[in-house]
Amino acid sequence: MTSMAIVRQIAQYDVVELTEPVHAAPAGARGAVLELLNDGGVAEIEITEPTLDGLDRIVYAPVAKLRVVS
Repeated sequence: MTSMAIVRQIAQYDVVELTEPVHAAPAGARGAVLELLNDGGVAEIEITEPTLDGLDRIVYAPVAKLRVVS
């Protein structure tokens, strides 16, 4: 019997971490998913760590560049 990892889809309100830089947000930045766009391929995220100013807090990242933080 082979074991398989269970992959969970990223959902609205999940806390996620960027695995790569996206715009002004560095890799490792964390925030909550506000909305999923493009059939779930892109997430609108409000970055809360580190603190970013103004509109830099909102980024649009491909879900492939995110991981869910438990």
